[in-house]
Amino acid sequence: MAAIAFLRTTRAGFQLDPSADELMALGAHLSFLRGLASRGEVTVAGPAEDGSQAIVVFPHLDAAQAEVTMRSDPCVQAGIFECRVVPWRMSVFGTGTGRDWQGFTQAIHVRAQPSAVWRAVATCDGLERWFLARAEAWTSDGRDWPRDRMLEAPARLRMTWTAVGTPDARGACAPTESSEDNGVESTEPPMRIRMGWYAGKGWIEFRIVPHVHAGMTTVELEQRMHPTSDFKVLESAYVGCREGWAFYLANLKSVLEHGMDLRDRSPDRAGLVNI
Repeated sequence: MAAIAFLRTTRAGFQLDPSADELMALGAHLSFLRGLASRGEVTVAGPAEDGSQAIVVFPHLDAAQAEVTMRSDPCVQAGIFECRVVPWRMSVFGTGTGRDWQGFTQAIHVRAQPSAVWRAVATCDGLERWFLARAEAWTSDGRDWPRDRMLEAPARLRMTWTAVGTPDARGACAPTESSEDNGVESTEPPMRIRMGWYAGKGWIEFRIVPHVHAGMTTVELEQRMHPTSDFKVLESAYVGCREGWAFYLANLKSVLEHGMDLRDRSPDRAGLVNI
């Protein structure tokens, strides 16, 4: 669900010789767009260099909603711009920085045998040791998946994490839980498992790579989001999950090498990195 508004001037020569009233309306138009951007309703807006047209990108509104919004644009109301709104679907997203907002790969070396690492990432019991508060899986026809059995497609997987609740009047927070349902998409035991992620908006893949040094195993984690025009989802998944995975992979190493789970099971404040 997204839309683009195309704006065209109604008077030839507007860009070269605007009237005082048109300049005033243009200033109000820019303030209007900045307000939309500050509320996250618009991500990109601006004119072509030749002045032939301008665009306004609405990543969270459908075409009908965007059209209603643009009717409040001061330049549209004054008849300076004519506006046409069309539905839009994002295929490629970039920021000009070279950063791939749709995904990333992280890795860590663990002093453990590949078979032990595989059990930790590919069974419900294993995932609860370092990552999830609860891991619950079912077969495609609804039967409980054995907790110590390796997950396989097309099993369904409910992921539950400990989370921080709303602070009370004193600023203290009570622990709560957050869950999402995903599926196991594919496996290549004992080297690779891919699961749905972000409630179906993407996927994660664990890859187990034997290291050149005996007794050491490399764990690769790749996260990819499906193409979407919802920039907020991409940003949240990239920034939040990248930070989260750095801790969870370190916790995997801690659990497998030293038997120590670094998670705080009763978080009482926001900002904790180990929940």
